[in-house]
Amino acid sequence: MPEETMRLSRLGWIGVGKMGTPLCTNLLKAGFDLSVVDTDPARVAGMTAMGAKQSPDAATLARSVDAVFSMVPNDEVLLAIVAGERGVARTIGPGQIFVDLSTVSPARSERVAELLAPTGAQYLRSPVSGSTANAAAGSLALYCSGPRKAFESVRPALERLGNRLTYCGQGEEARVLKLVINMIVCMTPAIVGEALSLGAKSGLDWSQMIDAIGQSVGASPVIGYKADMMKRRDWTPMATIDLVEKDLDLALEWGRLQGAPMPLTSMVHQFNTAFQERGDGGLDFFSVLTWPERLSKG
Repeated sequence: MPEETMRLSRLGWIGVGKMGTPLCTNLLKAGFDLSVVDTDPARVAGMTAMGAKQSPDAATLARSVDAVFSMVPNDEVLLAIVAGERGVARTIGPGQIFVDLSTVSPARSERVAELLAPTGAQYLRSPVSGSTANAAAGSLALYCSGPRKAFESVRPALERLGNRLTYCGQGEEARVLKLVINMIVCMTPAIVGEALSLGAKSGLDWSQMIDAIGQSVGASPVIGYKADMMKRRDWTPMATIDLVEKDLDLALEWGRLQGAPMPLTSMVHQFNTAFQERGDGGLDFFSVLTWPERLSKG
C-alpha cells in the first residue's frame, strides 16, 4: 500500500445534509477518524452520537485533519467554505487534500483551484451520482479529477462512499462529466413522457407500456429505477425538480462558455421551469413526464 494512503487517517467533513449524513455514517462504520462541520447543530449532534468529532468551523477543521471532504448544495456555499473568513483556505496546507463531492459549476471549481493553489494543498474534484439510498448503501458512482496522487491517497475513503470510481483527468474533467450524465438523466422523463402520451392516446395500457419499455432496447437504469413511480404516478421526491434544474442551469452555463449547441437541454429546462412556476418544484423530477398532459389541459 502506498505511503500516502497509509498515513491518511484523520478526515474532516463539511456539510452533513441529506447526502452527507449517510456518507459520513459509512466512513464512521469503516473506522475512520472523522470530524464534522455543519450549519445545523442537530445534524452535527447526530454524527457526534455515532462517534464523530465536532469542529466549530471549516478553518479549524482543516487545521486538524489529513483530508477535508465537502458535500454542499451549490457554487456559492463551496466558495464560502473555501475562501470565507473561517474557510478551508485559511489553514489548509502542503500535504493535505481537499475533496469536494458536490455538483457545482466547472467555472467556479476552477476558481476554487486558484484559491487553494497558494496553500500547497491538493484539490480533488469528486462529484457523486446516485440517490440518498445509494449513498446509504455505499453504491454511488464517483467521478474524480485532480492530482493522481491525491486520488490514490483518498481512494480507501472514496471506496466506502461508492462502488464505481472513475478517474478522468487532472483538472475539471469530473465536473464536466457529472453534468454530461445529469443532462441525459434530466432529459429522460421528458422523452419518456412524450412517448407514453402517444401510446395512451392510442389506447395502450399505461403500466404495460412501462413494462415493455423496461424490456426493450430503449431501457435504461433510470427508467427501471423509476418504473414503479411512473406506474403509480406517485411523485414523492427522491430528487426534486428544483434540484435537477440547478444541474441543468450549470450545464447550460458551461455550454455557453464552450460554444456548445444545447437546444434539447434548453427545452427540458423550460419544462422544469413551467413546473416550478406552478408550485411543483418539490415533486420528483420524473413528474416532468406528464408535460404533454399538462400542455393539453392548458
